[in-house]
Amino acid sequence: MICPMEKGDPSELLAYSAQQLEGSESLRLRQHVNSCPACREFVSGQEAVWRALDAWEAPAISADFDPRLYRRIAQESSWRERCLHALGPLLVRQGLPIAAAACLIIVAGFVSRQPPNINTAPQKQAAQIENLQPEQVEHVMDDMQMLSDFARAARSDTGEL
Repeated sequence: MICPMEKGDPSELLAYSAQQLEGSESLRLRQHVNSCPACREFVSGQEAVWRALDAWEAPAISADFDPRLYRRIAQESSWRERCLHALGPLLVRQGLPIAAAACLIIVAGFVSRQPPNINTAPQKQAAQIENLQPEQVEHVMDDMQMLSDFARAARSDTGEL
């Protein structure tokens, strides 16, 4: 027989200790337990547990147990509610200043992380001087006049004056 303790499956030994095995299986396991010290120790421990459970007597329940239990269940609140109830006055009195301080710290953190946007010395742009031919100036003036006439015509078409 392969030892149940060596297999790592003591379920047979548990069934034997609880006297749930049939005759031939029980006899085979009893012979093994008598020859195997590990199984014998396991079975004796389980039998001690069964004897202790058989000897234990539950205390009598008081007559008002049910009403007290139901009253306590009705009064029970979650841990979150108990914490909020205990911290409620503190949060009401000090919650707004704490929230304002937290917002101020967060804003200060964002502001301090941004690089400063200060120009040390404004750069002067040099004026560009171009040589323009008189014909170019004349074309530009004609183009500006044409745009002005176009804008005036567009306004008169829409009814604006």
